[in-house]
Amino acid sequence: MKIRKPKKRKIRFLGKMQDKSVRLQLFIQLIAIVLFMVAFLLAINSTFIESVFYIKTRNDLEYIVTQINNVDMKSDSFYEEVNEIEKDDTLFIEIYNEKDNKLIYSTAIKNFEKHFLHDADKKDYLSFDVPPMKKLADVRQVDESDNGKYFVGREIQGNADYLLYESFLDSGEKISVYTQLDIVYSNARYTSFLLSATMCIIGVSLMVIFFLYSSRFTRPLIEMNEVTKHVARMDFSKKCVTKSINELGQLADNINSMSDSLAKAMGDLQEKNRQLEIDIEHEHKMEKSRKEFVSNVSHELKTPIAIIQGYAEGLKLGISDNPEDNEEYIDVIIEEAKRMNTLVLDLLELSYYESGTYKLEMEDFCINDMVKEYITAQKMMINDKKINLEIDLPPDIHGFADEQKMGMVLNNYFSNAVSHCEGEERKIIISAREVDSVYRISVFNSGKNIPEETLEEMWSNFFRGDKSHHRDEGRFGIGLSIVAAIQNMHSMQFGCNNKENGVEFWFDVKKSVKDLSI
Repeated sequence: MKIRKPKKRKIRFLGKMQDKSVRLQLFIQLIAIVLFMVAFLLAINSTFIESVFYIKTRNDLEYIVTQINNVDMKSDSFYEEVNEIEKDDTLFIEIYNEKDNKLIYSTAIKNFEKHFLHDADKKDYLSFDVPPMKKLADVRQVDESDNGKYFVGREIQGNADYLLYESFLDSGEKISVYTQLDIVYSNARYTSFLLSATMCIIGVSLMVIFFLYSSRFTRPLIEMNEVTKHVARMDFSKKCVTKSINELGQLADNINSMSDSLAKAMGDLQEKNRQLEIDIEHEHKMEKSRKEFVSNVSHELKTPIAIIQGYAEGLKLGISDNPEDNEEYIDVIIEEAKRMNTLVLDLLELSYYESGTYKLEMEDFCINDMVKEYITAQKMMINDKKINLEIDLPPDIHGFADEQKMGMVLNNYFSNAVSHCEGEERKIIISAREVDSVYRISVFNSGKNIPEETLEEMWSNFFRGDKSHHRDEGRFGIGLSIVAAIQNMHSMQFGCNNKENGVEFWFDVKKSVKDLSI
């Protein structure tokens, strides 16, 4: 049989207490304090209230005797003054002559002064032999003071308990002061009831006040708890409302600062993660590009090398005795060598641009003159290809860039347009327009649109949108890569758009200071 250990119950109880809200815990603790104080005061009240009233009554009796002792027994106003002192209905006073112990004053007899006879000098007292006001049985002394004695007795007829204080006045008369103990204790119980009711009302009022106080006091803590829960869920939108400058207000400010710091740190971390993902993706693309580059270069060099090798071996073996055939073989070898040389030079140039070591020669130049000079140099080819060329440039526009490299960009775009120009009109349009602080130069050629999925891919090395073009065109698919490298060096945009019945390639040239000021 297993015995449960008390510790486990204690832990379980503490666990339940911890599950309670701070507001409820604070309210319970405050209520416990109130209940303890009320219970303590009620216990003190019920235990000592009668003793307090008893002591107070004794003090009142002694005080009455002191007041009467200060009254001149032989004055005409003696009875009036005693009656004034004896205005409390719960007190009864008897005064006895010191000579014969005759009653000379009693509360029980109205107009007692009519029975008080004295001579002109007021030296002799003539009083009635009146029995004591109250006939008491079982009289016993209960205490003694400096000036008198205390007795307790029960009234024979009324069956009520009395407290009797006997003393002597300075003039020698004996004085007895009575009061009914039942009235004293009744007053004590009534006062105790009022005090208890008052304490209960105060206790209930304090409970209500403490409930409101605990709600108000813990509301900021509950709000802070909610904010920290949101922060734990990486939600930094919720903030603590600061309404005070005490420790709670400072705590709220610190939580808000912590939330802002975490939000900033999370934002920085997410940005770094995003940048890392971009870098990783870029690295993957670069690795893929490198592999494709090696494959493409190998493919591009494989054919001319094979041709050169074949023709060279034929010449060596003397497969033809015809000098014209041998001359043709030599021309083919020279042509393929030129093609390989062109490819190698283009690759070296592209590598030079992409390495970041090339320094641009930035200068102001006239875009109109650059286009005009280029078209003049290509006039024979344009006529041979039967191309309808249109120039649409604003008059006298100037750019700020490396003019030679801009000419290479224009050359690549124009060569690409000539190669892909189709249709009955075979049209090419070179135009320019202002876009904010740059001139956007476009080269349009009529023909087929480029598939949307290849618009981004075309800027990579060895890309050919049309596989049907023959090798004898001398195109390796590096021209657009060179365009991208040059524009990236200038930090300028470039791109390609499909148009109706054709394709438009464009690149931006920064305006010169002269044109920017216009």
